[in-house]
Amino acid sequence: MSPTPRGTRAALSDDDDDNNKPDDKDWEFTLVLEGHDSEIKSCTFSPSGSYLATCSRDKSVWIWEDIGASEADDEWETIAVLNEHEGDVKAVAWCPDVPGRNARRRYGADVLASASYDNTVRIWREDGDAEWVCVAVLEGHEGTVWGLRVGGPARAGERFPRLMTFSADGTIRVWTLTEDDTDADEDGPGSKSSLGGIPNTMRRSLREEWACTATLPKAHTRDIYSVAWSGESGLVASTGSDGTVALYREEDKKAAEAEDQPMANTDDVASGNQPQESSKWNLLTTHANAHGPYEVNHITWCKRYDAGSERRGEEEMLVTTGDDGLVRPWQVDVST
Repeated sequence: MSPTPRGTRAALSDDDDDNNKPDDKDWEFTLVLEGHDSEIKSCTFSPSGSYLATCSRDKSVWIWEDIGASEADDEWETIAVLNEHEGDVKAVAWCPDVPGRNARRRYGADVLASASYDNTVRIWREDGDAEWVCVAVLEGHEGTVWGLRVGGPARAGERFPRLMTFSADGTIRVWTLTEDDTDADEDGPGSKSSLGGIPNTMRRSLREEWACTATLPKAHTRDIYSVAWSGESGLVASTGSDGTVALYREEDKKAAEAEDQPMANTDDVASGNQPQESSKWNLLTTHANAHGPYEVNHITWCKRYDAGSERRGEEEMLVTTGDDGLVRPWQVDVST
């Protein structure tokens, strides 16, 4: 498997008004949200679109709620300012609303994760008093956590959700919410609910336990700035300060067990994050100098619709951006 560049440069240009179609919708500025004291590093809408999370160098995470009476009424208010991180907050991500994965109410879509310069990830959720609280602190990285991804493809028998984090320590880690296998589906008295497997009669504490279940094979020599986790193929792509693009694939558990192979990288034991539901990831390939001598800042998966695609709208490609000011699309060839 290897990534190959589909092009070396991409540009966006404005069309003349005369070329616009009659049914084209114009974008217009509607609202400014103010509150942070320093640079805003990341922002993202919740799956429902009713919340917006922002994070900043001021060490805070803000949550905003859409209180507009209609789609045309664009009005937002601050409902939470979260100040528990001890360093700049680099990224925020909501738990996705994946059909069929939240059916047992183990985890809701309006749950937020944040990554910070303090080397930690924090999980936030709304409690019974409508207050947003930190329910878990994920520790193990030895450098700034530059970002995180929630999800990956839904697979039979797989715990949901899983969280992937990437760091200045050159590692990518996978975290899984620890749950009691006897969790019930019902929310009756004494039953266990979506609040991290906590009985309804004991909801004073929403504390959750997350375990690091894998550390992906080492592929980078410096900071990892961006990771893309495909919801279609499950492939993971990473890139960063060393200019390398790396591709990984999670090994099928049954196949690994049949070969009697260890199911995880277990260097987490020393950090107190010993894997409980271990998984194994394989490094498929690396591509050095993806943007020449420059750092690569971002990587993402997207669908291909170009003429060279054999399955337009289905086949995936990678897109990277670098300090050279270029956007590079990449074709990914998978050979079995």
